[in-house]
Order: sequence, then structure tokens, then C-alpha cells
Amino acid sequence: MEQLALSTEKFFDILDTILSALDINTLLTTVVKEIQTIIGADRCTLYLINNEDHELFSKVLQADDLVEIRVPITKTSLAGFAATSGRVINVKDAYDDAELKGIDSSLSFDKTWDKKSGYRTRSVLVAPIPIKSVHNIGVFQALNKEGGFNDNDAAIVDQLVYLLGIAVNNALLYQTIEDERRLREYIIDDIEEGICILDTKKRIISASKFLEVMSGMRYTAATMQGEYFFDLFPSFSGTELEEKMSDVFRDGFKKIAQLEVLQIKIIPYMSDKGVITKLILIFTRI
Repeated sequence: MEQLALSTEKFFDILDTILSALDINTLLTTVVKEIQTIIGADRCTLYLINNEDHELFSKVLQADDLVEIRVPITKTSLAGFAATSGRVINVKDAYDDAELKGIDSSLSFDKTWDKKSGYRTRSVLVAPIPIKSVHNIGVFQALNKEGGFNDNDAAIVDQLVYLLGIAVNNALLYQTIEDERRLREYIIDDIEEGICILDTKKRIISASKFLEVMSGMRYTAATMQGEYFFDLFPSFSGTELEEKMSDVFRDGFKKIAQLEVLQIKIIPYMSDKGVITKLILIFTRI
């Protein structure tokens, strides 16, 4: 195995930090800040590639706010060049055209942002972030280390960008799953159905917002938890719903209770041993 450019202790500390981050904003800010400290850069940015718009995007902390930045993928951007070429770029002075042309004859540095911000970019270390050895998912860029970035800095970044690729991919997958989960919750709360789960003593384990409306907004889904269902909804006592819930607990088969304005499916939830542990009630407006 190739020797670690970082000490073993530092490597495993940053490894734990990188791979435990499932929030993409944490990766773009907190994790990047830690790497910045390790390599002694003045600024660092983790850019993600947006192939559809052919640009790089990231988020940086300004005061207490997250601000999104976007950079076109062109050869006037060192990060853009690294994204398309897959090459690591390490320059002493981004304003030195001869140094840039030595890397690629068409490479240049756009000074527009420096002029607007008053910042003077000098040394730059940029590395593409690979994913599954097929394509690049982003670019890591470090700026302005005093004296420039050396071979050891490049080796450290080379080790870390591989881990960043895994972490970014995991975070994006997690974000997709969370977005889908929130969407399902939104749909469930918005459609003409409500869901309530009861334990064997008919106490509420969880409920959707439909039941908040059904209670006349007297209770929230959170405050319903642990409460006896018929105490919160006494109008259902003595109805077909109560009768068929008892039937389901006794027989273990799904039933449907038909009330004046509601149809309620009563579904038993069985343990691995075939014992009913919960009832799922699905309320549908008629």
C-alpha cells in the first residue's frame, strides 16, 4: 500500500469525519474547513459538477449564511479545467500565464472575481473528485498556501478526494432518499386518506395529519401518540369501526368498516410468530 501522506492518526480522524457526513452542506462547509486546516490553505472549496448546465456549484459560509456559488466549466477556470481534463493542477501563481500555458496551451485564469472581491489568488491546488473510477463528481480546490502547495500537499489531497467522492455520492443518495420520503409524507398528508397505527391496547403509535383535521385540530399527530384511540375519537365508540377492530384482533383478517362519511380499512400487522402486534387504520373520505 502507498505510504500515507498524512500521519495515521490524522488520516483516520479526517476519514471518520468525511465518511460520517451524510448532509451535503456539511461536506461543502465543515469537512472542507477541516481539510483546509490540514493543508494550510487560506481558502478551500468543494465544487460539484452539474453536467446539465455545464457548471460547477458549491456553497460557502458567509457570516452565518450559506451562499451558493456557480462557476462555468471552461478553460478560464482552473477548477473547470480540472473537471473536464481529470488532471490535478498545482500552480504557484494563477496570474502567471507562462506557468498556465506550461500545463495547457489554452489554459488561462479569469481575474474577474478577484477584481470584484479584492482577493488576490496566487497558489492554487485543484484535484478532480472521482466516483467509481468512471467519471468525476466534483472538484476540490485549495487557494493561497504561503509559499505554495508542495508535493506532500498534493499527495494529501489525492488521498482525500477519493474519500470525498465516496462521501459526496453517499450524501447525494441520502438526500434523494430524504427528498422522496418528504414527498411521500406530503402526498399522504394531502390526499383524501389518513393513516393511524394502534398497538394491541388500541393506543395510538403514529398518525398522519389527516387525523388532526378529523379531531377538529384539537390534537396534533405528536400529542396523539400513546393516547387511547376512542378517548380522542369518542364518536367512533359503539360503531362498526369498534366492532370490526375487535373482529380483526380476534380473527387476524383485514376488515373494512363503512361509516357515513368514511371508509376505514383495518389491517392487522403480524409479528414473525404470527401474533398481531399492531392495527393499521386507513381512513378514506367517501
